[in-house]
Amino acid sequence: MEALERDDPRTMGEYQLIGRLGAGGMGQVYLGRSRGGRMVAVKLVHAALAKDPLFRRRFRREVEAARRVGGEWTAPVLDADTESENPWVATGYVPGPTLAETVARHGPLPEATVLALASGLARALQAVHAAGLIHRDLKPSNVLVTIDGPKVIDFGIARSADASVATRTGALLGSPAYMSPEQARGAELSPASDIFSLGSVLAYAATGHQPFGVGFSNLHAVLLQVAQGQPQLRDLSGPVRGLVESCLTKAPDERPTLEAILNWLPLSSKAWLPGDVVTELGRHAAALLDLETPGFQAVPAPSASMPPGRPDAPGSMGGREGTGTRPTRRPRPASRGRLLPVAAAAAVAVIGAGSAYALTQNERREPPAGTVTKSPAVNGVVPAAMLGTWEGDYEKTDTSGNKVLHHRRISLTQGSLGADVAQIRVTDTSGQLCEYVGRLAAGTPTVDLRPRLSRSIPPGKCNDDPPLTLKPKGADLRWTARGMADDLTRARNNAIPAHWHGRWAGPATGEGHREFVIGAGAVGTEAIRSRVIGSNGAVICETAGVLVSAEDPIVYLSTRIITPSPMCGLGSLAGFKAQGTSLVWHAGTDDQGIHLKPM
Repeated sequence: MEALERDDPRTMGEYQLIGRLGAGGMGQVYLGRSRGGRMVAVKLVHAALAKDPLFRRRFRREVEAARRVGGEWTAPVLDADTESENPWVATGYVPGPTLAETVARHGPLPEATVLALASGLARALQAVHAAGLIHRDLKPSNVLVTIDGPKVIDFGIARSADASVATRTGALLGSPAYMSPEQARGAELSPASDIFSLGSVLAYAATGHQPFGVGFSNLHAVLLQVAQGQPQLRDLSGPVRGLVESCLTKAPDERPTLEAILNWLPLSSKAWLPGDVVTELGRHAAALLDLETPGFQAVPAPSASMPPGRPDAPGSMGGREGTGTRPTRRPRPASRGRLLPVAAAAAVAVIGAGSAYALTQNERREPPAGTVTKSPAVNGVVPAAMLGTWEGDYEKTDTSGNKVLHHRRISLTQGSLGADVAQIRVTDTSGQLCEYVGRLAAGTPTVDLRPRLSRSIPPGKCNDDPPLTLKPKGADLRWTARGMADDLTRARNNAIPAHWHGRWAGPATGEGHREFVIGAGAVGTEAIRSRVIGSNGAVICETAGVLVSAEDPIVYLSTRIITPSPMCGLGSLAGFKAQGTSLVWHAGTDDQGIHLKPM
């Protein structure tokens, strides 16, 4: 935060201004304080823009949109005056950097953090779309990072979902590198446009660079890449890559819905940030304790040039925009009696930051002098190269002496000793699916896991998984458990790529044909439906299948009968293999498979 300059106002409505937070496209943003001691962000529109009738209309729309979007994923609008000579809006202050600043300072975020970010942003967009709006400008600088999750700000170009493009001829509103293809072409938008932008934001968070337009400084070249080019995702892998690829599908109707995204995202903990980011947030919150304004008192009635704001019902919007640098410490000997609300809020934030840090990192304390201890961090960290999702097939002999093919999939996240850091899924050709949660028993350079059963299909058929050890083996992982061992390769997708979503049909025979419905669900969800259609068009049998692998081939296991029929059965592993623009379905020992075409 910078100090107020000589020409800056000292009050705005009933708010006393403390310093400059930064400048945005619309105007200057100040840190202020209400009479009750609440910290606020006050956006004052540039004088030149305030004289522009079209901009006035846009500013009114921003405030109106922000009030319509409620929920925990934005900051509340507290007050505004959109009609005065100097329009302004006051929102709750969000004490956190933007996502752009966070990545610039700390580098790409780990997989677990990006998935939690995806969950928060998807819920924020749900609130936007539920209000009948499209955000239209989701980008890293419009996402604030807080202990409790991300918050979306800046509804400056948000419009109703059924509104046509209404702007100056030739004007382009939005950030080119994070636009959707339809937005880059100037076409009418649907909520799916925000989902494309979500994919670009997540790609940036995970890699540190934009998926489109890297190396291009020309605006038209960037827009061409967005509209026609392929995203640069070479640094992505695992579930993040699968999610990003689905969101960045060019055709809007082929992108996943927000509900589908949330259904296959893992549940995220409140401790969602890496330790170094949490530490920065803690310092940021602590700095608020030292913010003092000499002679703070109830603000007198504003002058004619600064009309008072109207107390309106709170809605939601971003609490700040611009550089977002944290407030500088200004210790003063003055009494802090009037700052108790601010101090309490900051102290809670610091305590929350410390708790989250303890949950996300291995806390290292200095031992008493003369003692010799071994830090648990030595065996409590999952090597960075192992983070992500891995899968592979192996054979195991059952109690009857038959060899059964198994598919094992392990997703690893960061965590301390004793924490749950792995999701393990084992499926076999006998029609059984077992899911486990893996507790970290040791790490660096190998990882020891202690799995416990979390789901069994059919119920009661799965046994406890034995202790598991993971070791690097070149670009792969080697797992061992009670005499069993095999290799795992890194999984590229957590969900079926969007271009395979839809309905597929096999060739018709005298008895009918087979159809498949492929959805957007993640591995572990019922993403596949299989139907046998009679020659009269009636559904003879329909089953739901749990997605086992989203690679090529796509593998699933039928686990639930939807349409009861003597012809219906819950079979073994089956899958789809890509062949040009078609799919080939394989089941059991059918080596030829059935060629499917889109319906």
